Amino acid sequence: MTVTLADFFADGLPEQEKDPLRAELIAMVKQRHENTPRHQQVELGPSEVGHPCMRKMAYGMTGAPECNPDYDPLPSIIGTATHTWMESAARLDNERLGRTRWVMERRVEVTGGLSGSCDLFDLDTNTVIDYKFPGYTSFTKYLKDPGLTYRNQVHLYGKGFENAGHIVNTVAIAFFPRAGTLSKLHLWKEPYDPQRVAAVLKRREQVIGLCDDLRVEVDPQRYQWIPATPDSCVWCSWWSLNPTSGFQCEGKK
Repeated sequence: MTVTLADFFADGLPEQEKDPLRAELIAMVKQRHENTPRHQQVELGPSEVGHPCMRKMAYGMTGAPECNPDYDPLPSIIGTATHTWMESAARLDNERLGRTRWVMERRVEVTGGLSGSCDLFDLDTNTVIDYKFPGYTSFTKYLKDPGLTYRNQVHLYGKGFENAGHIVNTVAIAFFPRAGTLSKLHLWKEPYDPQRVAAVLKRREQVIGLCDDLRVEVDPQRYQWIPATPDSCVWCSWWSLNPTSGFQCEGKK
C-alpha cells in the first residue's frame, strides 16, 4: 500500500484531545513558518537545482500549482531554529579565536539567476559545510550515501565561494541526528569538483530550454514530455497517485 503525505501526517489524536487552544497553537506555528523568508523563495536554489528529476525542476521553475498536501512544518522549524543556533556557535568560536575562521550564513552567487545561502565556510581548510538535521531513518540512510541532491547542492555552494574569490578544496555535509546525540555527528566530505558543477548547471539550462521550447505554461500536458527521475516522489509538491492534469506527476519515467 502506498502511503501519501496526507496519510503520514494525519492527525491521530483522539477527538477529546482536539480542543480549540491546541488548534490555535498549531495555526500560530504554521503562520510563522509560512512567513519565513526561506519558504517564500520563488527562484530555485542550489538544493532544488541539484535534484535528479528534471520534471520536478521544470514545475518549480515555472511556478506550477502544487497538488500534494502541505507537509507538517515541525521538522523544518526545528531545522531552521537549529541553523540559527549553529550560526551563533560559529560566531562565538570566532570570538574565542580572535580571528575569523568560520564564515556563517553567507549568500553566494553560483551563476546568473542562481544563488543560495551556505551554512558555513571554513577558511582554515577551505571547506564548504552544509548542515542537515535528519530523523533517525534518514540519518541511517545518509551514513551510507548523502544522495545526489545534497552532493550537488554543496558543490554549487563551492562554486559560489569560488566566484567570491575563495579557494575551495573540499565540500562537506554535517549530518546531526535529530533523534540522537552530538557524538553521532556524521561528517561526509569529498574534494570540490568543478566538473560536477558544470554538469548540474548544464542540466539546469536544458530544463530552462525545454520549458521554453515546449511552452509548458500554455499546454501543461507537455510537462509529461520532460524526463522524470523518480526520487522520494511522495514528498514532491507535484506528486499524485491519480494525476488529473499536466501539473501532476505520478512519479514514473
